[in-house]
Amino acid sequence: MRKIVPLTGLIYVAVCWAAAALAQPVIELHGPLAATQLQGHIMALRDPSRNLSLDDVSAPERADDWQAVSGPSADFGYTKDAIWLRVLLKNENAAVPEWRLHVRENFFQGFRVYLAGAQGTQLLEDLDPASPFSDREIAYPELVVSLPLPFGEPVAVYIRYWSGGSSEAAFAIRTPESFAILAERKTAKNFIYYGMMLFLVMAATAAFAVTRQFIFAAYAGYATCGLLFIMHADGNTFRYLWPNAPLFNGYASVLLGSGIILFGGNFARHFLQTFLYHPMLERIILTMMGVTLLVVGATLFADTQTVKKLLVLLSLISMLLYFASGLVVARTRFAEVRFYVLAWGGAVVSAGIMTARHWLGIEISEEVQFDSIRVVLVLDAALMGFAILDRFNQMKRNREEALEMSLSEARRSLSLSGRLQELEQRYALAVELTRSKERKLADAVHDLRQPIHALRLNVQALLPGKDAARTKPRPIDIEETFDYLEALVNRELASVSGPGGVDVYLDNDPPTDTIGHPAENVRLDQVLDALRDMFAAEADDKGLDLRVVDSTAQTALPPLALMRLATNLVSNAIKYTATGTVLVGLRRSGDGHRLEVHDTGPGLTETDLRKALGRNIRLAGAETATGSGLGLSIVAGIAREYDLTFGLLPRRGGTSVYVNLPPAT
Repeated sequence: MRKIVPLTGLIYVAVCWAAAALAQPVIELHGPLAATQLQGHIMALRDPSRNLSLDDVSAPERADDWQAVSGPSADFGYTKDAIWLRVLLKNENAAVPEWRLHVRENFFQGFRVYLAGAQGTQLLEDLDPASPFSDREIAYPELVVSLPLPFGEPVAVYIRYWSGGSSEAAFAIRTPESFAILAERKTAKNFIYYGMMLFLVMAATAAFAVTRQFIFAAYAGYATCGLLFIMHADGNTFRYLWPNAPLFNGYASVLLGSGIILFGGNFARHFLQTFLYHPMLERIILTMMGVTLLVVGATLFADTQTVKKLLVLLSLISMLLYFASGLVVARTRFAEVRFYVLAWGGAVVSAGIMTARHWLGIEISEEVQFDSIRVVLVLDAALMGFAILDRFNQMKRNREEALEMSLSEARRSLSLSGRLQELEQRYALAVELTRSKERKLADAVHDLRQPIHALRLNVQALLPGKDAARTKPRPIDIEETFDYLEALVNRELASVSGPGGVDVYLDNDPPTDTIGHPAENVRLDQVLDALRDMFAAEADDKGLDLRVVDSTAQTALPPLALMRLATNLVSNAIKYTATGTVLVGLRRSGDGHRLEVHDTGPGLTETDLRKALGRNIRLAGAETATGSGLGLSIVAGIAREYDLTFGLLPRRGGTSVYVNLPPAT
């Protein structure tokens, strides 16, 4: 990227630089300098033609065209002019021969940096509107240029740029070490923002997939545009999403800004139900959305820079409209829209900051502006999510009150649903923990997945209006299964919060129950009953005949380990059996008993079994069944831990799996 200016211009530029130095103070570099510390040391020159070269702007006759920048950043509004900036530096730190010029901007349509000194003039960076991200010398979302500054030698740094939006440019001079620290801190901060927004997007998308209610789709669209807008402001969309599309990157802010307005309008309409209760508000919101589409369409024949500035004003007007609509509805339905009003109140603050800076000329640093937008957008999106949940909670509470006197069984079902929701939330926490914890925690989460699915089917079967012909599960059986799952979840979560983390699972520890006492004998009829209750609904949905043979035997194997063995084996049998029967029972084997699971599925050979014992391994032909490839691996791990025999039984059709259980003590 560095180029040497032709020799004919070197002496001329050096002379001009020396003349400029007489009127412009030289900054002595001992350490990093922030933008505020450079205030008063930056000179600027506007080039309406965009044709001036370094020789032109350095010429003596141009000396009067250079003007001091009064603030910490150069800002000439939405202008088509090319902007030249000049700063004089002298490196007084012999330990740092190379510095970093850090411009707080992710993208300019044109961007050049020159270094002029006694050794000549170098072109350090040269980016044009068609330059992909890979053309940057330093791969960073914002514009960063390496500055080789000889010790004790005064140099002049020239920056030439022009923007498709606002012309504000704030820059700092940093050492490589200070820049690395800044980059790490910014990356961590972005990770937090992006993670929170991504979580909200995924939650809304999942809710839409389950409920098919358009309000979740509108919310997901709004949160997605907000997330991409933050990423675009940071420069990460250009770095990671479309690094080879600089022209689109210059236009992306138009699409993302208009997307926030449009998806926000749809969210407001469906949340407030203006199409049912407030026709006047409905027409006003639709008009605002239509105006936004017209403004975006105007980019086909109008100047994009003007459209960007207009969208800043439109965003404030739209946020004020959505906020005012919430206030109107709050007069009659305050409990339903309280979080909605708070959410759009935050959005008004965010849009107001941008409008104050870009339309009123109020000096607000870009760092403060975008940090405030990040915080407000995240809080805004979160509050909108709370608004949806709060509204549904209000509706749920109203329904419960209306049915309180006559539907006691329905109240019990709702209570079970609440417990199921809490359990699923804790399960989601366990899933999140598996991403960073040991494989045993991942195994426990896998053990929870199938029983929770079976519980969901059983709980749904209790709800009023379900198929009356189907045998209703007993609530007491469901509660017993809840107790087992809650004990397993509590044990796994306690291992995470304990002093040893997941390492509290020591293979050589004696078997204990969930509260740390030595394990007692387990009645196998209780386990078999639990298996029947857990998987009856799932087997019935697949048309399978699930047969569980009762037994009065006992075993010394801890209950959680026994349930993990049994649920994984039965879950696999149901999952991979298309038609026929799944049989679960016990046979006497030596002093103890043998748990057997037989199915009429495609069958499993010894070779297949050895292969399936690996983690996350799915055999050929298993693509039609959902799964993670952990079931048999977990069974084998428990068998090794408790010194149990696990294997296949001879069978012509289907699969027969057994595990020898230790005798009762």
